Amino acid sequence: MVGTIFKGDVAEVSWGKETGLMIQGDGAATGFAHTSVSGNTSLITVGTGVYWHTGSGTDVEIPDNALVGCILRITGGANFTGDDYTSTRRVYYVIGNDTTAGTITVQPKLVTGTGTNASASTILTLDSLRCPTFESAMTDAAQQVKTDQFFGLLDNFSLPEPEITVQKQHIIGMGRDVNVLTSGKETLAGGSFSLNAHSFRWMKYVLGGHVAKSDGEFVTVAAGPGPTDSELPLNIAAASATYQIQQYQTGDKDTLSAVSTSALTGLSNVVVGDHALLGDKAGSDTGTDITLTNISTSHVAKDASNGGIFKTLHTTTGAVLFGSFTGISTNVLNGCANIDSGALAQAQTAGATVYLLAPLAGAIARRDVRVNLGATIAAKFAAGDYIQIIDKDTHTIPGQDATLPTVFKNEIRRVIAVDGAYVYIEEPFFYAHAVGSAGVERLQYASDDARGSPNIDATTKELQFGVEHTLFGDTTLPTFMIEQSFRRDNATPGAEQLLRLYNGCKANSMTFNANTEGEVKLQLDYEGGRHYTDTDSKFTPHRMFENTANTAVNRKVSGIAINGEKPYLFQDLSFEVFGRPVLRATQIEIGINNGNQARHFIRGYEGNTVDGDQVQLGAVQMPLDITEAKREYTFSFSAMIEDDQLWDQIRTRKHHQNTNDITLTMKKRGSNATRENATITIEDYTIVKADHQMPDDKGAVIVQVELAVRHLKVTENSPYFIF
Repeated sequence: MVGTIFKGDVAEVSWGKETGLMIQGDGAATGFAHTSVSGNTSLITVGTGVYWHTGSGTDVEIPDNALVGCILRITGGANFTGDDYTSTRRVYYVIGNDTTAGTITVQPKLVTGTGTNASASTILTLDSLRCPTFESAMTDAAQQVKTDQFFGLLDNFSLPEPEITVQKQHIIGMGRDVNVLTSGKETLAGGSFSLNAHSFRWMKYVLGGHVAKSDGEFVTVAAGPGPTDSELPLNIAAASATYQIQQYQTGDKDTLSAVSTSALTGLSNVVVGDHALLGDKAGSDTGTDITLTNISTSHVAKDASNGGIFKTLHTTTGAVLFGSFTGISTNVLNGCANIDSGALAQAQTAGATVYLLAPLAGAIARRDVRVNLGATIAAKFAAGDYIQIIDKDTHTIPGQDATLPTVFKNEIRRVIAVDGAYVYIEEPFFYAHAVGSAGVERLQYASDDARGSPNIDATTKELQFGVEHTLFGDTTLPTFMIEQSFRRDNATPGAEQLLRLYNGCKANSMTFNANTEGEVKLQLDYEGGRHYTDTDSKFTPHRMFENTANTAVNRKVSGIAINGEKPYLFQDLSFEVFGRPVLRATQIEIGINNGNQARHFIRGYEGNTVDGDQVQLGAVQMPLDITEAKREYTFSFSAMIEDDQLWDQIRTRKHHQNTNDITLTMKKRGSNATRENATITIEDYTIVKADHQMPDDKGAVIVQVELAVRHLKVTENSPYFIF
């Protein structure tokens, strides 16, 4: 019958990040409580005061049984001392969760007795592995997780379909045929996809290391004159005080006598439509001090004892510069130093604009999923905003310098909830951030470049307020989740929909390929840690261009900005190796292999299995972890030769350590000099093979070159806050 089969042209696939969940106890049932015990399992009730609770009834914003297979820990003592991970190292395995009841079932059972409410010092944590990022807009009838990210310009896509190990037993005395079949472990290997690279975001998931930095938040002047969207920058106080404002990327500046969400009093050189940095007015200074006019009045929050981060503009070019300070004495920033070269000198110039980033109210640990900003600053954030951490401290990355290269620990995350003094973020932080070492900015997307939103000009393809992402090899790889659904036609799907989630996915290997056929391509192989099926037909699937990336702003959120969809092309790629350009290369290929291995563990399942379970057997038959092993890089290229350079490289066995770096530099098409661009750098390599064969067809001599590579890094300037 027509229209009764699943069709590939209306199949959908999207992806998202995995984020852990937390519950801070409050001494009452509004936090969390140990409710009951059944056999060797415990039931935990999530209270109405928790940020991923709907706030009414008992519903939580996690789909039924979407937490099955997650690891749960309880820390902090008080009335849960017997389960305190810090002292007992006890961990629990989630075997069920109920959306409408607001409960989580774990095994083994808790040591703490039933009927116990968690105290304010007790924290329940669900690790990020397999844990979907919750979607605050979901309801029980229309369940979702935050899988709203665009895969890219896919050529092909394969899911890691489960393969079950079936043991066959021949029983003595029961003939020659197999007598017993026993289903064992499931593997979720074989996932892969190939895409035309309009962004290199997927290289983050095969390398693991990532820092990101934008120019941050600005005020855009609207008619009035006042701030666009009636929004002042995060840490600017609405007050009658002396402010300084300077236009972004110019030297135009004004001194203001007052600012509010509706008026900027004193504008002259900065006019309607300009993007500008608003801050305190600096006086002339030297040494490591920056003297300002009225810090206590101009800014909402500051940390006089621990210091923090300041932001200024070059007084003539208007370029953004970040610096740090160690403390505040009245209106003087003490112990100031550069993060960006020249920041201190520019901020010490009379009439400079100096903006203090909002301080941290508490330190951030690696893998944290929330930021303590204090109630006043936290209240200025909303779900869907982005938080930028600018940090003066650095992280060491692999390299061959006498002093190992470092990157500043700058990170950007999407905000998924705000609860009191805490801002909860999507995807755990990669790095620790100390109080006094880091400052916070609020970032938001707009349909254009208002208030510092990344944007691509439709005519010139200028990248406005681009975000610099740096990717490099790290110890661990971030996981991701996939949502895939089938439907029969373009109509809103009904009970016949097949929707699946794949969680705990890790990239095993990737191939970067550029040749004279056209687009730069990426091929990624991955495997999953769990599959989940919407057996109750409650999910509202993500339809990328119907209900997800369906506006200019939402397209940026999903990673497919308008005017940024086209891939990098081979003809816009510059290639240098052995200290010179390669003019006649015909193909380049980079390979990265992490040697991942799926791990299955001995663990029982205490629940009752029925066919309608979204996850069968509590996921105990699926891999609990995927561990990385040694990382291997390969690099090869083909080129027509015109000299003996390649032969000299192999016969002299040259090993290039931080000299004559291999660079692949790509820039997208457009007439503006500032456009989307990316650079892959290899700084430690040696040639392995370079065949100089005589061609049978008497044509050009083409050499196939292979190199051994120790590590590489990628930088990309893109219109996306997150990768």
